[in-house]
Amino acid sequence: MTNTFLLSEVKLREYTDLDNNVDSALIKNAIRESQDIKLQSVIGTLLYEKIMDLVDSGDIDTPTYSNYKALLDNYIQDFLVYAAYWYALDAIYLRSRNNGLIKPNGGENSDAVDRSLYNLKRQSVENKMEFYSQKLTEYIIEEETQFPELNDSNKLYEQNPDYSNKYGAPFAFRRNSQTAEEFIKRGFRVYDSSRKQYPQ
Repeated sequence: MTNTFLLSEVKLREYTDLDNNVDSALIKNAIRESQDIKLQSVIGTLLYEKIMDLVDSGDIDTPTYSNYKALLDNYIQDFLVYAAYWYALDAIYLRSRNNGLIKPNGGENSDAVDRSLYNLKRQSVENKMEFYSQKLTEYIIEEETQFPELNDSNKLYEQNPDYSNKYGAPFAFRRNSQTAEEFIKRGFRVYDSSRKQYPQ
């Protein structure tokens, strides 16, 4: 786990409905988990480590690395706001105790958690996280040449960027095309694309 944070606690509180009395330790752990698990799976290990190194050294603010700074400020942090909030929800709204999961109410007593409300809240946050994940993924796909780390991974422990449900086939077919059906019959994976710059 890392001790470098790409998102500040202040920004997370500012852009979500987290109350000011939520323990900072819970928030920091959620940010760390969202970076190590969610972000790394989206952008891959090598790009993730490059950005962490640039932040650690302070070089992220130099003109040489302006492309990484733009990626961090305009895409990664937006994604991390909701990814960190999504991870924080477990610790904030549910606590493990000897008698099971409880919902703290701020006092000595606690109420049993209403699972349907918790699931509704978590799904809402997850939807926002997925929206920003999609934007981040589309950006690094379109600007791939600016980030050579995206294609340099060759070790088992290095995650590759996950484009599995966002980007795929090198061929573009018209919708309901017979050619596409022929490719599918022959075992090729064909993806439906919503990208306006590629023909349907």
